[in-house]
Amino acid sequence: MKHTMSVALMMVTVLGVAQLGRAEEEKDSPYRWNPKVTSVTVFKNGLGFFLRQGKVSLRDGWCVAEYVPPASFGTLAVYSHAKAETVDIVGTGPGEVVVFDGLDAPQDAASKRIRLESCKFLKLQLTYRQQGSERTAAGQLVSVGPEYVVLQADSNSFAVPVAGIKKLQVLEKPLRVHVGADGGKVPEETILGMAYLRKGITWIPEYTLTLRDEETAELTLRGTLVNEAEDLVHCDVNFVVGVPHFLHTDFLAPVAVGQVIRTIGAAVAPREVMSQMVNRAAIARDVRADQFGVVDQPVPAGGRDLKEATGNLPQWEGAGASDFTLYTRKDLTLRQGEKAIVTLFVKQIKYGHVYRWSPPNEIEHFLVLHNNTDTPWTTGPCLATSDGNALSEDLLKYVPKGGKGELPVTTAINISHDQKETEVDRKLKAHQPSSDFFLDLVTLDGELILRNYGKKPADLIVDLRLQGKPLTASDDAKIVLDTTNLKLLERSGTVNWHITLKPSESKTVTYRCERFIPSR
Repeated sequence: MKHTMSVALMMVTVLGVAQLGRAEEEKDSPYRWNPKVTSVTVFKNGLGFFLRQGKVSLRDGWCVAEYVPPASFGTLAVYSHAKAETVDIVGTGPGEVVVFDGLDAPQDAASKRIRLESCKFLKLQLTYRQQGSERTAAGQLVSVGPEYVVLQADSNSFAVPVAGIKKLQVLEKPLRVHVGADGGKVPEETILGMAYLRKGITWIPEYTLTLRDEETAELTLRGTLVNEAEDLVHCDVNFVVGVPHFLHTDFLAPVAVGQVIRTIGAAVAPREVMSQMVNRAAIARDVRADQFGVVDQPVPAGGRDLKEATGNLPQWEGAGASDFTLYTRKDLTLRQGEKAIVTLFVKQIKYGHVYRWSPPNEIEHFLVLHNNTDTPWTTGPCLATSDGNALSEDLLKYVPKGGKGELPVTTAINISHDQKETEVDRKLKAHQPSSDFFLDLVTLDGELILRNYGKKPADLIVDLRLQGKPLTASDDAKIVLDTTNLKLLERSGTVNWHITLKPSESKTVTYRCERFIPSR
């Protein structure tokens, strides 16, 4: 009878505690660090630098976290926001394991309860002895009582006797962080930050240029943010002009590979930097994971395929700059797999016109954009409009502050052009490279004939590339010899003119050059 009453009392106690567990199952452990993304700096080459932050309570300086980001090698950092505190150990693995054997942890019931209390609302696997046999139970720890602890798994509850517990294993939160403080005093709570570089996010710039009058235009920069990395909720996003140099982006940080540090190998980092790894990172391997069966924890994916998400976009990075400028958008929410078009600036700028001619091609009309704003302009496609009509769409290349950029518009139809050349002298067999090969030296006079049929003055830049050696040119032209091709038959040079043609004005510029040709 006494045994029956004891069992009944135990069942009542368990059911009461289980009901309490169900009421509290939505609660979270104060020792669980859940850092939220506060800002991300996005580069145009598919990389993002993320900053996370969150407050957490500490047990003997320790806390646990679930998120192990797929960080690029050499970029993962976990740190405290308090000046007197230092994150001195960052460990990862399948989950913390504690053995109550008197060596790893005390065996008395009071010490077990204290340790179990710190794991409340975490998912655990407990190994215990009951009625002479060893058993296991797994679930969320929802209650710690004087004699029993209660694990909740789906709709089932398990009562485990505290005295019989031999081993505790956390089945989640593979990241373990230890915080030390000056003077040896361990803080009870702190604010921790996490910084890392990872793949899976990019932005694509796009410009719209609207001509307002004969001198003023409105330049609008929009960035299409493509997020295939992770959720951004009320986050500050920095759009970067310029492309950084990151050497090890094809390699993951050690703690992100397999989640067990003992798996470090060639897949983690190049061989030449492996010897530096131990000295560069504060990493603690939980050696007890080698001794016990553990539950594997998957590492978050490295982000979805950006190439698939962005399609066959052209590559413009070759026209970028080495210096960086940030366009910042505050309080942006964008979930993984989403895209957003964000207006980064709207600027009033000055513009002009220039015509470029490289004979024998057609004369091209360009808009000259003056960057008198407070920021450089990154490389991106630009649509030019006037009075609601599209003028052109082309690539606006990087323009620094105070600089000028050119945007192609169309072929100039209001400026006629023609080129003529005449042989004026020939020195037969002027040079004999070999016994049976002779070269003649031919002198040519040329002229370029231009006429402006438009109603406005035309600013024209002429770049004439000549085979042979340019000798003279009219109208203050600039002559440049190509010093990379100095062989007689490969000599070349360029003549440059800067000409302003008034409406209905005609202009003829002349030049003289000489070249060697094989004798007939």
